[in-house]
Amino acid sequence: MIHLLYFYQNYNPNCTGMADKSSLLVIADISGFTQFIRGNEISHSRHIIAELMEVLIDADPLNLTVAEIEGDAILFYRYHALASRSEVVLLAERLFVAFHQHLRQYESSRVCQCGACASSTSLTLKILVHVGLIELLKVKQFRKPFGEALIWIHLLLKNTIPHREYLLLSSEFLVLALPPDYDPDPAWIEIFEGATSYQDVGSISYSYISLSPLRAEMKDSFIAHLPELTYNPLVVTTAISKPAAHLHALLVNLSIIPEWEKSIQGVRLSSDKINRSGTRHVCVLDSGLLNFETLQNPWPDKLVYGQRLRNERRVRDLFFYIILEPIPEGTSARIEVHYKPWPLIGWLLEHTVRDQFRRFADELLESLAQNRLSAEHM
Repeated sequence: MIHLLYFYQNYNPNCTGMADKSSLLVIADISGFTQFIRGNEISHSRHIIAELMEVLIDADPLNLTVAEIEGDAILFYRYHALASRSEVVLLAERLFVAFHQHLRQYESSRVCQCGACASSTSLTLKILVHVGLIELLKVKQFRKPFGEALIWIHLLLKNTIPHREYLLLSSEFLVLALPPDYDPDPAWIEIFEGATSYQDVGSISYSYISLSPLRAEMKDSFIAHLPELTYNPLVVTTAISKPAAHLHALLVNLSIIPEWEKSIQGVRLSSDKINRSGTRHVCVLDSGLLNFETLQNPWPDKLVYGQRLRNERRVRDLFFYIILEPIPEGTSARIEVHYKPWPLIGWLLEHTVRDQFRRFADELLESLAQNRLSAEHM
């Protein structure tokens, strides 16, 4: 194999200097990234990928150095230091599980129905490991790995492995890997041999391990805390001559609320992440601040957006759902306002409070009906 000829021309097994000077290179590459970006909204695609990159970096148990983020991949390295196969297997396991646990949790808490958010679970991960001689190129305050070994590991991204999620171990890594920390391998591991032919290079061999068996070992960690529906909610319904998906996008994109709800002067977001169950934000009005929390949809078969008002004092608890159902004329929009009155005095104020909540529902539906925002604004 050409890559082995290259390797052995530069490697003398009687010379320990080669191993001492070699560095570990790891690429964590998101499978399905190109299709995910091409077919979906760029804003939410960008946020989802950024979250996944942070998850991968935080999950690294080997304390590797991040060289750079390459769009859909992270290049890690360990300068002038190697790793055992068991360490690399542990790395792959931690990264893969963290990646998919995050996607599962996001899917469980998701409220956005855009293409990017709805298809995020189609993404998966492949991890490539290689070793070789590199130097660190310093440009201002940045230090970046530089050397022929980087060409080889990037070349290995274009392989013929018949899986979307795997750990690839280059032959060079297997020759120079440190002694194992434990034996035997975890039960989920099955090692395959592979090779890919490259133009002007020839055939390059490697070993690989499918990561798919790890899916069976993952557990859903997200527990939904849905508020208990009240038996007598305030219900207001109206028809709006706009598509249900358009109205739902208006509601879930918190940053644009002041553009269609004129009573709100601004929105303070608790984070720059995509709105989901548990997300909190503050709406600024002339009369004060309203603290909201996004709720999970209790009716998964319907297009629904829910919020809880966390600083409501007229009642013990207040939350509402906006149910959007397509009709020939556009959308049937229904608001259900659920609230729990205070003991004694709450019953005395019931009529007044209910009238106030009705005005709130009427004004919200009117603002939705009158909005003129296009899809490009969302």
